[in-house]
Amino acid sequence: MLGMTTLFGTVPLKDMDPSALTLAIFGEIGRIPTIDGVKVSTALSAASFLHLHQTRANRKGLPRTSYIEHPLRNALRVLRWGVESEAVLVGVILHDTVEDCLDRILAAFVPGDWSGLNTTAQRELAYRWITTEFSQEASGIVRALTNPVASGEKLSKAEKREKYASDVAGKILGNAGAFIGKFTDFMDNAGGLHHNAVPGHEGMVSHLAAKYGPVVPIFQAELIANNGPIRALVSDAGYAEIEYKLSVLGDRLAALQASPGGPA
Repeated sequence: MLGMTTLFGTVPLKDMDPSALTLAIFGEIGRIPTIDGVKVSTALSAASFLHLHQTRANRKGLPRTSYIEHPLRNALRVLRWGVESEAVLVGVILHDTVEDCLDRILAAFVPGDWSGLNTTAQRELAYRWITTEFSQEASGIVRALTNPVASGEKLSKAEKREKYASDVAGKILGNAGAFIGKFTDFMDNAGGLHHNAVPGHEGMVSHLAAKYGPVVPIFQAELIANNGPIRALVSDAGYAEIEYKLSVLGDRLAALQASPGGPA
């Protein structure tokens, strides 16, 4: 019988449900001696538990899907890029947990009374749990992929887009693991945006394209500036794919932004 890696190796990520994605991940890591399968299994279990009952919008008006599909796709994508770093893989799997599941992390994994702490302090407890359970590097990648706590400051749409781009630039600067984690997340969000370009969604798609478009040259510049460490994390084929995706994303997002109902 064909192995799991062979069975799922050519299946597009968008066509895989959580069970297929999980099997494919284990098929990939089975050939990588630098990755501890038990640690990955623990990370997958934690992420699945923490994201339980959360859903995510699907492409082309299809029914919403389990949120866990998103980090699973991101994880399998980096494995297909040739990533063999356990910390990067674990960080990608857990990347949305601190931002979206903070209360559940604290209730399940952090003993004590933390109710009097503000969100920033509570997040630090969550990062400490990830460090203890997995590694400091994995925790650092989750931190780099977590959006800042909302300041409460009222910003215009243009100011929000500028802040997002600035945050991405700061998080990936000189950090190859964060670059890989952030770019696989970017691919799952911005890279698949064209699937939502259907009648009735023009305004939403154009708004998101305006948000994501300015980030493409930021990734391109960092890929050049930190080329060696980034190349060391992926295969030659994976690096070529990252270069290619960046080369086409800018024009694609610009076209989506120009669609009717888009931002001025």
